[in-house]
Amino acid sequence: MAARQLMGGKAPFLSSATRREALFAKPGTTNPRLCRRSVCSGSHSLKLVNHSCLTCQPGADRVIDYENNAVNLPQHFRGPPTSGNGGVATGLYACLGAHFLETNVAQLQVKLHQPVPLSTDLDFDEEQVDNETVSVTVGINGETVLSGWASSRIKEPVMSEDTALELQRHVALSEEQKNRFDSYEEVFGPSKDHFAECFVCGPESRLGLRLRLRQITDQIFWQTWNPGRRWEDQGALASLPAIAALDCTSALGFYVNGFLGEHESCLLGTYDAAVTSLPLFDSEEGFRVISKTRERVGRKIYTDVGLFGATGEVHVLGKATWIVVSPEVAKG
Repeated sequence: MAARQLMGGKAPFLSSATRREALFAKPGTTNPRLCRRSVCSGSHSLKLVNHSCLTCQPGADRVIDYENNAVNLPQHFRGPPTSGNGGVATGLYACLGAHFLETNVAQLQVKLHQPVPLSTDLDFDEEQVDNETVSVTVGINGETVLSGWASSRIKEPVMSEDTALELQRHVALSEEQKNRFDSYEEVFGPSKDHFAECFVCGPESRLGLRLRLRQITDQIFWQTWNPGRRWEDQGALASLPAIAALDCTSALGFYVNGFLGEHESCLLGTYDAAVTSLPLFDSEEGFRVISKTRERVGRKIYTDVGLFGATGEVHVLGKATWIVVSPEVAKG
């Protein structure tokens, strides 16, 4: 499997072999389904037509200022009360990568070294690793806040093939799963109130995504998502919210499944994402966010999560590594 790349595209519910072929394509092959919004140059190096997402344009949602070489997360992009949402911080690497590589980003990997200050200009420095990859460091006063890279190619799978297929199989729910979803009672941890206005999961976040996944099997958590046209970029969901949506959503089952104790909380440590395509706003059925926690090892919790179309299209697959901390540390 190491020699394969996780590609994706529309993978209807056919045989396992058919789904596997759609999800895992050999390097150097061309999948026309990935070329809906871009001009394909072959071998999945996609020429960017025009990156014009909301968070890259002047306005209240602007995150990146290329003229002043600054990253600045407005207050409504918060995670904990005093720092930025980890998913937003990760998603901006898709924008930075598209800018410096002049091509759509297919994979990124980001490490959060410390809480991301809100409403504060952070410097960023880029370094071209090769023709397909750019490394970016974001910091303030000489201290690194974020580090990572973005690439126009999927370098390696972010999760196993079996896990990707397992998530995809739950795009459509059985009657039993629907009943479990409807009757689900969320188990809250000690940081509930601190994250009430979190951009991704906070129920009181006026400008946020407000995504709260519910349990549909013992291990799988699920939610439908209709993000609204505010996050549209050329007819499709913009890359930053598409990636940010897989942040907190991958952690919402930690208490109900016993990965966190009643006196524990967590913060995002690293995030890997593979973007096969950005979903189009062409369906009233919306998108699906589906997650499964892999394991806890010491103070680290590993979670697999994906963004899918209503009929099984694979759009973004992510692996989140969470760091277990005290509730006092988690609130910032």
